[in-house]
Amino acid sequence: MSGVRDVWANRELRNWVAEFVTTESQSEATERWVNQVHGRIVDQVDQVRQDPAVQNVIRDACEAHWRAFLANLGQPVQTFHLVEEARLVPIVAAQHGYPLTVIFDIYTSGEQAVWEFITNAVRERPSDAVDEADALVHFWTRSSTWFDHSVQQSVALFQAEVERIRQGDAARRLEVVRAVLGGTLRDPREASARLGGHPLSAYQTAILLHTRDDAMIADLPQAAQVMTTALGLRQPLVVHPGGRDLWAWISSTGEPDLTLLAECGAWLEDHHILAAVGSSSPGIDGFRSSHSEALAAQRVSLVGNGSGSGPVTYFADVELLTLVGSGEEMRRFVHRTLGRLSATDEQVARLRATLRALLSSGSVDVAAKRLLVHKNTVRYRIERAEELMGRRLSDSPTEIDVALRCYDTYLMSGAAAVEQPEG
Repeated sequence: MSGVRDVWANRELRNWVAEFVTTESQSEATERWVNQVHGRIVDQVDQVRQDPAVQNVIRDACEAHWRAFLANLGQPVQTFHLVEEARLVPIVAAQHGYPLTVIFDIYTSGEQAVWEFITNAVRERPSDAVDEADALVHFWTRSSTWFDHSVQQSVALFQAEVERIRQGDAARRLEVVRAVLGGTLRDPREASARLGGHPLSAYQTAILLHTRDDAMIADLPQAAQVMTTALGLRQPLVVHPGGRDLWAWISSTGEPDLTLLAECGAWLEDHHILAAVGSSSPGIDGFRSSHSEALAAQRVSLVGNGSGSGPVTYFADVELLTLVGSGEEMRRFVHRTLGRLSATDEQVARLRATLRALLSSGSVDVAAKRLLVHKNTVRYRIERAEELMGRRLSDSPTEIDVALRCYDTYLMSGAAAVEQPEG
């Protein structure tokens, strides 16, 4: 501790740290930091990469951690409390059935990214009056202490939540569901009995419900009931895996008409709830496959930037996008296929919207009516789009359609969106 006090006694270092805190506390700088640390965690921790809901919780925790750390960085004595957003991370991890090692993996990846960021930040802000080693010692001492306390308290929260989950009927039902999904419980009669009589021999339609608003978590079971009623069916099977999520299965004697779920759109929007729906399939295998499809559809709905799918996302509508994925290969495919048509300015966005209207309708006349423009305008825009792509639409309509859908879902910024008809 005496070494830290000696470093902090340097007035030039204190001034340098104060300037650093002011700069990094600005919204844009904080967002850059959060993107870097959150991205590292997602890349390195498999469970996080595969779970969009946990990603959202961790992103909120990263931002809250950083703001609290910055606020404390310029003080002569370090204090610590685990920010509320970070307390949710171990709780949700436990609720989603992940092992304790995930907590260590999350903080290890985050600490690596933080240290890289701090090292670069010190080197990019040279000062004749401040020794680089002194700055690094101050940062490293503070950040190491911060991470140590965070891990200790997170482990305690995780273990307490695991113990809580082990209790009660809801926990036992979730355990049975996980066993069915994991393939360790294969007997449909036994599984049905342990799930309160849910008929696993019937058609199964899985629905994953998610809200970004903590105040709406209590409404998730009602959302499942609303969607079940819309199909003309009765009580769904619901389990709460944790956080802002609810898993539901609706059973039916035959394959239901899932388009009826569109009636629930307004209710879901009013309650800030997103629903991802898997295909309906029979039996215990359908129970698993429909849930897997709903999870894939949820990834698209939560990760997408402007896909415009609304509060209900059907796996059948985004199946192709789930196969293509959202990684670097997809980005290269989009830019290779669209060429200069992947630019972000509004004029080019209008050309993409025209292409989408034509591809979805198959008719220049219908596309013109949908966009409220003259059909000659549609033809002109298609010609211009083909020039920017360096290829004709008729030569590779499928590839262009897929590239446009990937662009809209994963790459398009809000400023580039042109979804409304003109008029």
